[in-house]
Formats: sequence, structure tokens, C-alpha cells
Amino acid sequence: MQYLTLMIKPASGLCNMNCRYCFYRDVSESRAEKSFGIMNADTVSVILERVFEAAENGVRFIFQGGEPTLAGLDFFKSFAEKVKAANNKGIVVSYSVQTNGLNIDEDFASFFAENRFLVGLSLDGYAELHDFFRPSPGEQPTHARVMKTAKLFDKHKVEYNILAVVTAQSAKHGEKVYNFFKTSGLRYLQFIPCLAPLGEDPFALPHALTPELYEDFLICVFKKYYEDFMAGDYISVRLFDNLVNIAAGHEPEQCGTLGFCPGQLVIEADGSVFPCDFYCSDYWRVGNIKDMSVAEIAESDKMREFRTTSLHGDERCRDCDVFYLCRGGCRRDRDLSVSGSAGENIYCDALYNFYKYAEPYLAKIVQKLRIGGV
Repeated sequence: MQYLTLMIKPASGLCNMNCRYCFYRDVSESRAEKSFGIMNADTVSVILERVFEAAENGVRFIFQGGEPTLAGLDFFKSFAEKVKAANNKGIVVSYSVQTNGLNIDEDFASFFAENRFLVGLSLDGYAELHDFFRPSPGEQPTHARVMKTAKLFDKHKVEYNILAVVTAQSAKHGEKVYNFFKTSGLRYLQFIPCLAPLGEDPFALPHALTPELYEDFLICVFKKYYEDFMAGDYISVRLFDNLVNIAAGHEPEQCGTLGFCPGQLVIEADGSVFPCDFYCSDYWRVGNIKDMSVAEIAESDKMREFRTTSLHGDERCRDCDVFYLCRGGCRRDRDLSVSGSAGENIYCDALYNFYKYAEPYLAKIVQKLRIGGV
């Protein structure tokens, strides 16, 4: 394999926040083994052996949770040292980590900077909104602590972006959320819709993001994005950046904009492998990295099933005039069951209306890029 990406969960689903919408808590609680604890050194060694056997040109390690930093700074230091020892082909290695920021101190920030980690920092917006949805297990506010972490990253020159979950509440205040990030100097943003537990009504919970609210949010934030872009005050919003790439005739990079699910290598703390972070359930367990090569995992029956059941078979998608932008969206928004096939996106009407609205403005952005106006 030319390039290999692995998502590693070094602390399984363990977390030091109590997010009201946490999808991984729901997934892990549905398993027979709810938590696999902290990844041990032997599992790390096997992972690296398998990876550097398979990779040819590049490897990207993405650390997710739960909260991955609960594995401890020594875990990450040891991991990086073991990578250096195992990488006898001179393969290019990159690191990413998604963190809620509560466990980050000077030493962690310094390590991330020295090892060129790209960090995703979870922050839902202004204090009132963030603290309602992302309290500590003792229901204490966390917004100030996360903002302190952002300042630490700035101090150590850590490359980072913001991951914000869109709920019914935040969707009603899209402009306020966007302006908070902008005025706080946080200019690299990713917004993702909150997820309902698999197999349940996606709109039943109080914070559930309805199609109408999601459409309003996307249009509102895109207006701000477009205005700032054309004024030379660019704020990166990952979905919109990918739409610009598509409109310009390039391939997107964000999962969910590709039009298919190739399947990931998501490795839990015990070495169990799953095809997607959203599907780390008993049903979708592929096997264990200790017993299978990367090639065997990629071509396993379960991985093939995941890829096959993610394909678009919906006639409405095939005939849609904005499918080239939408591509059906994330499988998780097209598959509400634990083991079924992906169908129509639950946000189909909202996405259609948004893409029709955004089309002419995307063309203007592309035109400005092509004439060197930015």
C-alpha cells in the first residue's frame, strides 16, 4: 500500500468529559466489552510491525477516543520512539490527535509541537453553549480550560484546528458561533452534525439536529464564510473548503464528501479493528491486528461488507443535479441501523437546498482563485 492511515484509540472510550451527545459512549456501551482500557506496549509493537510491513510511501497515525491523552504523555513519547525504531524504510510519518483539551499541559503542548502533531481541539463555540453540552463528569464548566489549551497551542506553535458539534441549540445561533471563533482567532474550523445512537430515532433527543435547522445553519455559516473569503479575510471551514475543491474540479479530502466508504483501519486499545469510528460495534468488528496483516484486514469479509453496504443505490441520488457536490454525504447519516445498508441521507432535503444555494457562490470563489485574486 502506498499510503496508510490508521485511527488508534489508545484509551478506548475512556473520557474526562461528560458530553451530552457523545456517540462513542453509545457505541461502546452497546458492545459486550464496553472499554478496552489503555493500550499496552505489546499491542503498539504489533501495530507498528504490521504497518511498516504494509506501507510504502507514507503512514498517518490518528489518535482518537474517548479522550486519547488519558493514555498519558509517556504513551505518546514511547509510541513516537517506537515508530522511529520500526521505520526502517524511511517512510514519511505524520501524526494527528483529537482532544477535548482538558488533559493538555505545557509538556503535552511542547511534545505535539516537536513531533509536528496536527491537533483537533473540540470546542462547540461560546461559553454558554459549550458548557451546556460539554461539562466535566462532575457537571463543571470546561470552556475556560479549553480556551486555555488553545492559548498553550498558540504559545508552542502547535498546528491545530477546531472541531465543533452542531446541535439543535447551536444551529439556531450559527452567526454567533462563527463570529465567536473568528474573534477568538480560531480560523480553522470543522462542523459536524451530532449523531443519534445507532438504531434509534435520529430526531428524538432534545439536542437532535433536524434537517430544517441544519439547512439554516449551513446557509448562515456559508454566507459568513463567503463574505470573509471575498473580503480577503479567509476562515477555513473544512466542508466548505472541500466544496470549493470539488467545484474547481479537484478531489475532496474529507471523509463523507468522497461518495463512497473505503473503510478505515480503526484500532481499539486491545488491537480490535473496525471499519469506521462510527461503527466500532461488535457487529462490525473485523478482527484483531495481532492476528491479521493489514492486507488481510483490508480484504476481509467484514470490510468488504462494510464497503458494499455503503454504496449508493438510491435513485434520488443518481438523478440529483447537485450529487456532484453532495455525493450522498456521510454513511452514518444514511444508515440508521447497526447492520443495515446505507440509503437516503436523513438530511437530504436540507443538503439539496444548501447546495443549490451555495453553487453560484462556489463558482465565484473558484473564479477568484483562478485569477489570482486571493
